[in-house]
Amino acid sequence: MTYLSAKKIYPGNWAEALNGWYRNIDTSQDGTNDGSNAGPTSVLAQPGWRFFQQRGYVEVANSSGDGATATGTVIVPSPYKNDDTRPNITGMFVSGNSTLPCYGYRATISVASGWDGTIASGVYTSSGQVIAFGADGPGPTSTADAPCTSAVLESGTTDTGLVPSGTEFFVGNSAGYSEVPLPIATGEITNFYTEITGSTEFKVFNKASGEATTTTGGFFISDADKTAKKKGYIVVEVCYIQPDTASDYNWVESYLKGRTVS
Repeated sequence: MTYLSAKKIYPGNWAEALNGWYRNIDTSQDGTNDGSNAGPTSVLAQPGWRFFQQRGYVEVANSSGDGATATGTVIVPSPYKNDDTRPNITGMFVSGNSTLPCYGYRATISVASGWDGTIASGVYTSSGQVIAFGADGPGPTSTADAPCTSAVLESGTTDTGLVPSGTEFFVGNSAGYSEVPLPIATGEITNFYTEITGSTEFKVFNKASGEATTTTGGFFISDADKTAKKKGYIVVEVCYIQPDTASDYNWVESYLKGRTVS
């Protein structure tokens, strides 16, 4: 889906972490949410700019024998767990346009580590490969082209003995971070905001390196974790800012009607 607009709140209304999920109740009651047009929640924290944070996950339930997953679509979870008219959003989208572009400045990726006995010990891929989060171009975007909206899991533990040799193991709590778009020394600036002028989906990719623009291999959990009915979760986040829309009649209506002049 593509967001059509955004819900705006102010710092005084900001009671919890932002999430990319925000939808109206489905007008047809059939689960399609065809009445939804509010888009992700943003904070109007600085005049003229909206600040966004989207979080989601990719579920990993397959073992190596099932076939590895090379590309994972992000689920943005609904905060309404007991309301079937407000389901999870499948696909994490950033919706900019040429008039009001989005500017991405942060991305993260991590492997979930749970305390309730239902979370896999970690996520595997073939030795020397990485698991990356970033824009779908189509295909994975290189970290060199989008350093501030690309995050990579790399340098895991090789050959843990839990699966066939030649694997890379990313234990729970492993994390990767994008670059920060701030100059910290003189010379050429290589860390820059990512300008997004269209509807862009962010996904999780298995690649040979962060700079690669094609997928290879895939990620999976151990046979033991699958037998124990555990699942792995790759948790991702993207943050961006966007110029606010122009002020409209709603901003001035109260000043126009019923005005009394002494």
